Amino acid sequence: PLPPPPYPPSSIIRTVNLPTDWRNTRSKCQKRRVPSGFILFITTDRGSPCCFHTMPRPTRKLAAVPEAGASEQSAKRTKTSGAVATAAAPPSGLTIKSLSVRSRSTKGAASSGGMERGDSAVDLCSFKGNFQPTKMGGKSSGAPHTLAYRVTFTHGSKTISPWHDIPYRASAMTYHMMCEIPKWTRAKFEVATKEVNNPIKQDEKKGVLRTYKHGDMLFNYGFMPQTWEDPGHVSADTGFKGDDDPLDMVEVGCRQMRSGEVAEVKVLGCLAMIDDGETDWKVFCIRVDDPLAALLNDVEDLDKELPGLVDTMREWFRTYKLAEGKPLNAFALGEQCMDRRYTEKVIQETHGMWRDSEQELRRLAAPETLASPIL
Repeated sequence: PLPPPPYPPSSIIRTVNLPTDWRNTRSKCQKRRVPSGFILFITTDRGSPCCFHTMPRPTRKLAAVPEAGASEQSAKRTKTSGAVATAAAPPSGLTIKSLSVRSRSTKGAASSGGMERGDSAVDLCSFKGNFQPTKMGGKSSGAPHTLAYRVTFTHGSKTISPWHDIPYRASAMTYHMMCEIPKWTRAKFEVATKEVNNPIKQDEKKGVLRTYKHGDMLFNYGFMPQTWEDPGHVSADTGFKGDDDPLDMVEVGCRQMRSGEVAEVKVLGCLAMIDDGETDWKVFCIRVDDPLAALLNDVEDLDKELPGLVDTMREWFRTYKLAEGKPLNAFALGEQCMDRRYTEKVIQETHGMWRDSEQELRRLAAPETLASPIL
């Protein structure tokens, strides 16, 4: 089986362009000798992947943290100060896990099965890096399609907040996303930012459950944990305040995710949507185990591999409220989809806003049962 991307640049040793009807030559390609730990990509003449030939990839040390937005090609693989981690290829599906690292601090460590507070090896996460999506569980209460319906989350034996307790970074190059609304559905599920432990619920207005009247989602829609668009902060680039929510994530991969599913993603770009006088960033991303992930690393790759996608998504966000009798949404920054470098600056800024206000955000959701402090 093909290990999930992204792959080290040095592992891509050859790309073979085949005619559209490649099956007659497939056996010849499979007989090519590929050194252990290297990957052969086979594509059609239209540039779409049709099959892969792979051999076991050796474990590699954790990549050094590059400057914001630096590409994988420029990242050097080195020992990290205070810790050494290895990145073996994770299994498919939801068994992607963050790199395991040693922390310089274990103050506030959680009980067995939970997540531990401490310094990350890359000094970017609020947790030590022992978060594993496979340890997550969900418990529903109330009947589906009712105002009482909620899904709360656990990690091991500990109840967690998916907003505050899942690390926003999965590695030095990737991030975590939780899906709220799967593609091809329209029920407006969202993380309840003002409720204890921030469960997922279906949004409502005046006692009526909300759905997207515009039609089904064209993408997996969710949020990035440990980020917050501060309503008290006016963006210098957009001229509008934040919308009081975590960053919205637009996952453009092939597979439909599940509501409440956590995935490791690569960010590609972002749109600065202005919704009712507030900045509402839309971050484009793709799961690292998606078949197209190896081809998509920046917004220009979206235009190359999936032409028309960015424009289609922009128009979807611009017009979806018309069906509810509301005006069109607008976009700042000349309506441009900004590149990965810029997007990672937005992520760092909103993560900083969350970090500076985490305790207050927790208190607003659970004033009588405040969670353990960060450190």
